[in-house]
Amino acid sequence: MAGRTDHICSGRTCMFCRVLENPQKVKGGTGTRAYMDNQVIERVKELEERSLLTTTQSALSNAGGEDIERLALIDSLTDLYNSRTFIKEIKDELKRAKRYKRPVSLVMISVDNFPEIQRSYGALTADSVLKLVGGVVKGAVRDVDIAARYSAEEFAIILPETNASGAAIVAERIRARVTNHDITHNWHNLKVATSVGVAAFPTHAREHDELIHRTIQALETAAQRGGNQVVTAV
Repeated sequence: MAGRTDHICSGRTCMFCRVLENPQKVKGGTGTRAYMDNQVIERVKELEERSLLTTTQSALSNAGGEDIERLALIDSLTDLYNSRTFIKEIKDELKRAKRYKRPVSLVMISVDNFPEIQRSYGALTADSVLKLVGGVVKGAVRDVDIAARYSAEEFAIILPETNASGAAIVAERIRARVTNHDITHNWHNLKVATSVGVAAFPTHAREHDELIHRTIQALETAAQRGGNQVVTAV
């Protein structure tokens, strides 16, 4: 994924390729070129957002049967479970953990400075960041773990049969892997970092909503300390 540009076009030259094809063609002095470059980037971002909306609407209108059922469970961008599925699964997992007196941990991940990334680089670059993190999460978990997109910029992983120290190892692995990736888009090379929070049943919480709350608190602590780190609830 490193160094890869996530823009794919058809056989004919698309509007994005025409705009990005040769920025040196801009006439005028340095100040004029910088102004024109900024104008081009803003135009590309606007076109990207419009294209993204059209693609999403098309996917929904063409979905049927099994596709609709899948859309109800899965986040279409990252291919992880969506937040509604996550809430159902964490409730079920806590019931199971209580019944058999087994540990279960929750890891929550947020993309550092995501609103700024979205403002500065546009919708498709922001989506590429989320896909990157989602792909890292998917590659770092076991089949029995439950990974989801919890909110616009946050991910959650339910780790059955795992205590807090075990979950922290998984969390650190994800954090490190994300920082080793680059995203290239609209002439920019972008480094991404994450803040990660960890909490566990029964050590930190006994109910699913309390477990989510404690994990988010740990996540916010990681972000407040500068990001790009893992914090376990105390």
